[in-house]
Amino acid sequence: MSAQLHVACVIATIGRPVHLDTLLRSLADQTQPPTQVIVVDQSHTTDTATVIDTYRDRLPLRRITSDRGASLGRNTGLAALDPDYDIVAFPDDDVRLAPDALANAAAAFATGDHIGVVSGAVIFPGGYRSHRIAGGHRTVLNKATVRTNTIEASCFFSAKFLRSVGGFDETLGVGNPTPWQSTAGLDLLLRGVRRGWTVLFDPAILVYETGYNGTPEDHLYRVKCRHYARGTGRVYRRHYGPGTVALILGRQAGGVVYFLLTGRGRRAAWCLQQVIGLVEGLTGRLLNEVKAPEPLEARRFYDTSARSTTGTGAPHE
Repeated sequence: MSAQLHVACVIATIGRPVHLDTLLRSLADQTQPPTQVIVVDQSHTTDTATVIDTYRDRLPLRRITSDRGASLGRNTGLAALDPDYDIVAFPDDDVRLAPDALANAAAAFATGDHIGVVSGAVIFPGGYRSHRIAGGHRTVLNKATVRTNTIEASCFFSAKFLRSVGGFDETLGVGNPTPWQSTAGLDLLLRGVRRGWTVLFDPAILVYETGYNGTPEDHLYRVKCRHYARGTGRVYRRHYGPGTVALILGRQAGGVVYFLLTGRGRRAAWCLQQVIGLVEGLTGRLLNEVKAPEPLEARRFYDTSARSTTGTGAPHE
């Protein structure tokens, strides 16, 4: 039954051809190949086009362009899809999918008519796994658990879900012109949960991060976390009550205290930046502006060839 479901992929990319090559190779090696792959090129260079051309005989590829912003790129690619898809994924350009990821996603959707989203796990450099749900089996997520058990790079959306709920909020997510540089995927999921759609976590779906994400010791990483936390706070303000928000802030503030007491000042600074970012997103007021790293300027931050240190993952937009 899962083989009858057409799975499409939309990839927004900006200036990371080496990682894009890895992602496209993983899509070409799927046990259930994608029926459409649209690459939304926001880099305005020839490197991305060159990579895409090497896969045209192995994948049903189209390259289009858009202005910057991950959410804008994903919506642009979604609008460009031929309408015969059943499921669509929006993998980041610095991941690769396990060979059976598309087949497992299609199989999960085939288990229920009202499943709107199927989410898998992300494996970061060093082997750190993003989510481990008790029992290691498929689990339906709710408003409380979807926040802590999904990363949009490993999410697959049904066409019916997207037609019902809409696309990504273009004021959220990395690269958009607002301060809210993350959590567009969570916002989309929560809008779907509110409408009664089922979000299913399936640990058999694996997505591997291939970029360097940094550590709390890196200043640039802490800046990114501050900007990501702003977007997260913005989404929490929309979808969660004051009690949940207070609990989240309390836990994060507790992390600051813990790292200070254990002599880990840089990690305390990292937690503090996240607390500040959350408060900024919740209140809509920036306490002081910290320049967000432009994607092209931050390529050294992600490029594993430029840094030998490997991190255990960063918060995703």
